[in-house]
Amino acid sequence: MKLRRRYIRNIRQNLSFYIASTVLTMAALFLFFLFHIAGNAILDFADEFFEKQKLEDAHFTTYIPITESDIEDMEEEYGITLEVQSYLNIDTDGTTARVFQKTRKVDLYDVTVGEDANEKGEVILSEGYAVNMDISIGDQIRIGEEDYTVTGFFQRPDYLYMLENEDDSYKNISTFFLAYMSEKDFAELGETNCQYLVRYNGNDDADFRRAVNEKYHMYSYTAAEENQRIVMVRSQAEMFLIMSWMLLCILPLVAVALICIIINRKVKTEQQMIGTLSAMGYTRAQLARHYAGFAAIPGIIGGVLTSVITAVVVQPYGELGLTDYEPMRISCSLSWYAAVLGIAVPAVMYILAALLSVRGLLRQNTVLLLNGSADEGRRKLRRVLAGRKLSFRVKFAVRSLIGSPARSFVVFLGIFLGSFIMLTGFSIYDSARHMADTVQEAAGEYEYQYVLGEPLYENPYGGELILAAPVEDEKGDALTVMGTDNEQSLLNLTDKEGQEISTKDGYYITSLTAYLCGWETGDRVTLYNPLSLEQIRIRISGIVENDTAQIIYTSRANAAEMTGVDKNAGNMIISEERLDIPENIVESESRKSDLKEQVDTIIDQTSYMIDTMVGLGIMICIASVYVAVNMLVSENRRNISMLKVLGYPDRKIGRIVLGSNHVFLPLGILMSIPAAYAFCGLFFRMFADMMGMLVSPYLELKSCIMAAVLTAGSYLASMHFVGWKTRKVDAAECLKAQRE
Repeated sequence: MKLRRRYIRNIRQNLSFYIASTVLTMAALFLFFLFHIAGNAILDFADEFFEKQKLEDAHFTTYIPITESDIEDMEEEYGITLEVQSYLNIDTDGTTARVFQKTRKVDLYDVTVGEDANEKGEVILSEGYAVNMDISIGDQIRIGEEDYTVTGFFQRPDYLYMLENEDDSYKNISTFFLAYMSEKDFAELGETNCQYLVRYNGNDDADFRRAVNEKYHMYSYTAAEENQRIVMVRSQAEMFLIMSWMLLCILPLVAVALICIIINRKVKTEQQMIGTLSAMGYTRAQLARHYAGFAAIPGIIGGVLTSVITAVVVQPYGELGLTDYEPMRISCSLSWYAAVLGIAVPAVMYILAALLSVRGLLRQNTVLLLNGSADEGRRKLRRVLAGRKLSFRVKFAVRSLIGSPARSFVVFLGIFLGSFIMLTGFSIYDSARHMADTVQEAAGEYEYQYVLGEPLYENPYGGELILAAPVEDEKGDALTVMGTDNEQSLLNLTDKEGQEISTKDGYYITSLTAYLCGWETGDRVTLYNPLSLEQIRIRISGIVENDTAQIIYTSRANAAEMTGVDKNAGNMIISEERLDIPENIVESESRKSDLKEQVDTIIDQTSYMIDTMVGLGIMICIASVYVAVNMLVSENRRNISMLKVLGYPDRKIGRIVLGSNHVFLPLGILMSIPAAYAFCGLFFRMFADMMGMLVSPYLELKSCIMAAVLTAGSYLASMHFVGWKTRKVDAAECLKAQRE
């Protein structure tokens, strides 16, 4: 007897199981391939683009300008590449244009569409903004008081992740863009801001930084490793890769549960055949491999189909992961090892599950197998409540549930996971919305924040003058020191209990800093001045409730002492109202309400992810419930036939046979709510460092209701499909069984 001949017949007999398991496998692999392809393509593109366009190693500003001759001398002495970068922020009807002077050595721009702006009246724009605002080559755009003709679009290596301000949490391509124009037009803009771009070319940076600070007095210094516009490109791509491997190992577990049940059920129903094969000389290992082969089928078929489909549409499929970036020209491909793992990992998981499922029964005595009595202990469970005076429907329901606990578990698991995945998507959406509201309160009572390109010793513009400067912890991570002498500060600093905090004598860190650095009240910590590289020791006086920025709040005198600047200086102004400050001294301007716009952009750009999670949840719920309940119908064909002979209508039979599973619907939904909430909290904490904020999980009532409705709809859809099978059972089956 050739065991392999049974595979085709088995697939026909259990077609719904194989379809459902294959679909679940393909759903997991499609997500795995999406994140894996996108993550690798982004990293490959970024590495090549950064090198080709001469990405900076750092940028900095100084109080004293560095002359061209001094730049040449330092390049030769320290083996670096140093270039001045002039720019100006121009606000036009609520939209900010950051106009750069063209550089020749560092952070070179790449014209991706059209032609460069070389003539008077011409301009090229950052491509993300142009695409988002539907701007075409030849269109006119107003910047300040002048109209310019758009001749092309470009990308810069330090702005692939388009943050208006370095401490922003998400890109802005609706009210912010970059621009280059001809040298003549740029010269007519008037006085501009200035920063310096440096590439160390593999040399040590410490001596250079000390020399610049001593001679020109550094005002700010940002290494590429601390620049979110640069870091987020690689960080998010690496997060994609981490998520891809997690999905590959976790999502097939639903199919694993189904396979365990199906194979276990199949082995038990074929006890006599197994006993016969064993008596004929087949070893336990041969029989185990035979039944494991049934489990491998959905893994192999699902893996091959998904790999083929993905390979055909790999370019547009991989580009789905570019939502957060400027329009990269990535080259997507499905690597051979990802395709092999996509086939092998689910198949191996399914085979191992099958082997574990059948090993117990295959160890039974051959005589018991031939008699079909190897599962006698399980049969006793089906006679529970025999002496109780309960309705037939209650007894049938209880026996169905405990007679096959594995099958009941799969029904619960399908409902739970379906609702859990939907709620996770909704919770990400709700948490982002809630964060925008709570952050505006935590940030303070101001609306406008102006970061100045030069220090002020007197404030003629209004608002509150603050000294803000960078420091580094012992790991080299950047933090910001903010010093204020105003006891009624617009920062409105409060601790977790809502008590007001005074910065007069102490050092207070935000809750995000406390989490990422592992600091607590009373700790003595070591910091470093990134400008002079001097060591600073402070004691943490308390924690301010703020999960969106790594800040140390103190008095202006303390901040000046930490950073080595004049205690009367300030370089940031916060105000409740818009102030009339000359544009040439404003390095960046932001509004507290901008966060809402950023959140809206996040949701718009990631809505497809939430829709995908909802679709995946529905798919898992329908597939798992359908297969598990379909087994229940198959196992009770004779009972269903008998009920038809006794005159029960099809609808009532359906309620009797299928109704026992209804208890899992509210149970699965209710248990998924705290699970999704806890998972989102864990997810946000895992990636808090990358996101630059610690998002608190939040779940609105309407989201819970929506997930419950979708889950219930998916469950009822499965029951409706299975109900067809109960109606198709022939009433004569039980009579035939009696004659047999």
